[in-house]
Amino acid sequence: MQGPYPIFCRGHSGGRLVCEAFIRNGISMGNVTRAHKDSEFFSIRTNEKIRELILHAYDYLNAEAAAQLRLQAVMKQAVTEFVAAEIQHEGRLGWKIDPTLFTLPVFMEAFPRAKAVHVIRDGRDVMLSRLDARIEHLDDPVNRVMVFGSAEVETFMGRPINLEKTIKKLRNELEILHWVTAVEYGLHGRKYGDRYLEVKYEDLCAAPLAQFQMIFEFVGVPFLDETKAWLRQAASTNRIGKWKTLPEELLAAPLQIGGALLRKLGYL
Repeated sequence: MQGPYPIFCRGHSGGRLVCEAFIRNGISMGNVTRAHKDSEFFSIRTNEKIRELILHAYDYLNAEAAAQLRLQAVMKQAVTEFVAAEIQHEGRLGWKIDPTLFTLPVFMEAFPRAKAVHVIRDGRDVMLSRLDARIEHLDDPVNRVMVFGSAEVETFMGRPINLEKTIKKLRNELEILHWVTAVEYGLHGRKYGDRYLEVKYEDLCAAPLAQFQMIFEFVGVPFLDETKAWLRQAASTNRIGKWKTLPEELLAAPLQIGGALLRKLGYL
């Protein structure tokens, strides 16, 4: 097994473009969905090991060594099962599906030779790319961890989270909070030094060849000519800055939630 080299990101942050480029460049990503290039093996709908790891994502960060080792064993078993079921060779491999962002620290410590690519996109644009299956199913404790950072949350901005009218009224606020929670968790990767690479979706679209040259040098694979040709056609800046169409009054509350992280990342 070479790697693994997973792509970590909050959903709708540009991971699909990176995953497709990985596949074209000879990195096996398992069986991926046509629309989003998600490695469905790691779906929280069906993979109980990934669900367990996400439920303990925050516990892991400060857990005793024995508890961390137990969760690392769960991570190793999940990857072993993935390789046996969908990879079945010794080449480079990875996966991409957004909930696994919340396994980043346990993954990096379970696989000391692994590397991770963290794709980040402007939270205001991410806010407008709706994750219906996440925000509309907050009865699932795994979803609550990924949106709020805790499975115990029952209210948001003074409203019960299980009400349809709460989601309808506060959709933008919930979406950008999910972005903040996910991205900040992913930033724990920074402590792993040169095994962790942060890339911005906007840079991938504006300068795809330079950015992917950096990514593939990081992973340690040649940047194939056919991949370069595909990227020239596939990368586009058309989806950048959609948030600018929103009236200022609709941005005020989301910026109260996401403004600090947007500034930290250079978006404000």
